[in-house]
Amino acid sequence: MVQDIQSAQDFYTAVVNFTVQLPTGFTISPETLNKGPFTRDCTNQRQCTQDGFQWNYNTQSRTLTGSFPTPTPPHYKYGGEYQLFEELNITGTVTGTPNTSHTVTTTADGVLDFTYIDKTNSRAYDVQEPFTAIPSEAVFRIVPRKTTLTATFTSVGNVPNDVTVVVTGEVLCINPSVQGDRRPFMFTLKHNQLVGGKWDRVLHDMVDAGSNCTITLNKGMVSAGWRWKTPDRITQTEQNITSPRTSTIPLQVEKIPIEVSTETTTPTPTVAAGQPVQVISTIKASGYEARNIPVTIQLPKDGFVKTNATDTPACQATGRGARCPAQWVYNANSHTVTATIPVIPAGGSIKVTVTGKAGFFDANRRSFTATTSATFTDANQGNNTSRASFNVTNKRVTVSLIVKPEGEHPTSGVVTVTGSINCVTPFQHNATFTYRLNYARLVNGAGAPQVIHQIVWAGSNCTVTVRNTTAPDGWEFKGATQSTYQLQQVWYLLH
Repeated sequence: MVQDIQSAQDFYTAVVNFTVQLPTGFTISPETLNKGPFTRDCTNQRQCTQDGFQWNYNTQSRTLTGSFPTPTPPHYKYGGEYQLFEELNITGTVTGTPNTSHTVTTTADGVLDFTYIDKTNSRAYDVQEPFTAIPSEAVFRIVPRKTTLTATFTSVGNVPNDVTVVVTGEVLCINPSVQGDRRPFMFTLKHNQLVGGKWDRVLHDMVDAGSNCTITLNKGMVSAGWRWKTPDRITQTEQNITSPRTSTIPLQVEKIPIEVSTETTTPTPTVAAGQPVQVISTIKASGYEARNIPVTIQLPKDGFVKTNATDTPACQATGRGARCPAQWVYNANSHTVTATIPVIPAGGSIKVTVTGKAGFFDANRRSFTATTSATFTDANQGNNTSRASFNVTNKRVTVSLIVKPEGEHPTSGVVTVTGSINCVTPFQHNATFTYRLNYARLVNGAGAPQVIHQIVWAGSNCTVTVRNTTAPDGWEFKGATQSTYQLQQVWYLLH
């Protein structure tokens, strides 16, 4: 506002001083400080100063002060008050709390200098009138500004193109001036869709500027045969988001290792020769399912004798999808049972029971070992082979001969016979003997028992041959001079 000034002079010049008080939370821009707040560009500050344009900013008090001349002096005093106007353009960044109001106050003063130029072109009759502008205020309000939070999921390690992973979670953004905003998300990330080794996904496209956002990520499904290598839960926080922000989240998967192990057991630790014996082999898988597993069960020679049951071992599959082989094959030359197991799921097993009988041998007791081997490339080769031992006991029995007279015979005198006994267990062993029958000492019409072999292994098959040798005076043998007797599976004392 300009008052009417009573002066005989018609022309004037003026300098206007101004002060702009900026609010807390407003950061003045470098452009304003470099170019000045005037309509003209004062990057050349020295020239502007010469022309009467000056400015200064006090960072402590947040005040912008300066001065400027009226345009194109001198001015005719009735030319209108608009000639005193200068538009100040102050730019900056609001860093205050959203939804709060701020006030900008502007004050100005100056001096109108009325000048008269006489005929000699000299200044005369100067009149100076100071003035003070009416202060003004402007109020602005900070409103929330929306921005975007993006996640860059990076793939770590060498992973084939057929792997797909699923991640779920939520983004919680908190701004002091607004209520917390929670956004769930779920992404299916296919490895063959990687761009530059990463997946870019928008987590939240309406984040209030200045918010702090916490990303909580839960790792979900992974393609079959793969698993997460890093922890299943990731939490990351992005502070003071004022512009589009990208959060980098590494993801790493690994091939699930397949682990095959075997266990060999014998349900009867000690068994007598000739009795049934079993070898139980259990093949297990862990980590991930195993397919096409060659298995060999090595049976101990001598200690395990094949029977009809050996050709058809019993097989039991445990676990969804586990399958027994179509057939287990016994090989007489190698004394093994073999097969290829089609599939064992993780946590499943195949249990095969091979039945035979304990063998015979030339000893009272022996220990035998059965071995199960799975020829399979897995994480730990150390447990692909297992062993179990069992004891077989054997015993000796004696074979005695009793001679009994038949028909007419003397009341006294001695008959002598000789012979041999040949046994197989299945190994051979034999002995010879001589037996004398005293007719005077018959008991219940027969001679006394006489041991003809005392080291016959139980279970032997024996052949006893008796030959007539001498008869009492005046007597002779009647019939054949040699007799043969077969003894099968000798277990006890025989006569």
